[in-house]
Amino acid sequence: MALSLLLVFAVALGGVLVAAQGPIYARMAAGLSTGSLVAAFLAFATAALVLGAGLLIGQARLPEMKQVFALPWWVWLGGLFGAYQVMISMQAVPALGVTLFLMLVILGNMAGAVTFDHFGWFGLPRRPVSLQAVAGIGLILAGVFVTISRG
Repeated sequence: MALSLLLVFAVALGGVLVAAQGPIYARMAAGLSTGSLVAAFLAFATAALVLGAGLLIGQARLPEMKQVFALPWWVWLGGLFGAYQVMISMQAVPALGVTLFLMLVILGNMAGAVTFDHFGWFGLPRRPVSLQAVAGIGLILAGVFVTISRG
């Protein structure tokens, strides 16, 4: 049970850190006269350095090139999607605020998740859309409207 609680805590902490990323990236972009693209590059360069250090410290074994080339083409989209999210957060967080920004991200997450599950995209098992999932997305959408109306 301790492992489960630790995992729940780690995931919740990850959520807090994701909420911090938008304002951090926005401040980085605002503080650089070179703009959002350079700020996003610096953010990803920092992440690459940390991950590279982790590989070295953990003495990770790199995959063989044939394994890399055998992967489906769409696995490389994850990095592109991450870059998009960082870039859009730099622009949207100052305009919308962190709360509305993340509510919209969660709305998009859930709409995408239901779609990916329903069609079995990205190698997932197919899980048909349920009324409960649609109702949950509707509640998130209602939350977005409540948040927008708060001014």
